Amino acid sequence: MTRPLAILLAASLAAATAACSSPPAPRDTFYRLEAGVPARGFDTPALPGVLEVNRLDTDGVLSERALAYAEPGRGIQRYRYDFWSEPPGLLLQDRLVQALTAAKAAAKVVTPDLRVPPDYALRGKVRRFEQIAGANQVAVDIQLVLVDARNGELIMMETYSARPAAAGDSAEAAVAAIGRGVDEVVARFLADLAKADIPAPRR
Repeated sequence: MTRPLAILLAASLAAATAACSSPPAPRDTFYRLEAGVPARGFDTPALPGVLEVNRLDTDGVLSERALAYAEPGRGIQRYRYDFWSEPPGLLLQDRLVQALTAAKAAAKVVTPDLRVPPDYALRGKVRRFEQIAGANQVAVDIQLVLVDARNGELIMMETYSARPAAAGDSAEAAVAAIGRGVDEVVARFLADLAKADIPAPRR
């Protein structure tokens, strides 16, 4: 065997051995937005009709399922192996439907796919939904807009911000803290809804 060939075979064997001994890639992990402490409830629905809750709008990284984190000096980054079970806009739509139904905020709470003619519509935009790296904290900023579905008249519009602490700097701790932040946003929205001037549904 010639010397160049021997060197080539040795290098190939070393590369194969290194590949076999390298640790496997981490498995993908998917997280749900778990329901937290129930928000305040209404004895009589604040919205005396059908409320349609739309999927919340998102831009850029927040349109994707990967968990996002803000790193000082590097902007918004994404985890490689940690994902939401659904995109944030859809997760928040589902959470709002659950919370508003449980609180009896409206006579009926539906989503657009049910094709029920609504009296009111809730729309929104996710502005921040991320871990703050190195700070044991998360950022949740959600704009919610309530309109009269019959004529498009604005009833309420507010951006709610929450900065709950996380139990650590892991993805799991961030997910739990983001859930608490969403619960805080929902509670504040319901408090504002209780004080809002709500037009009667048209019949």
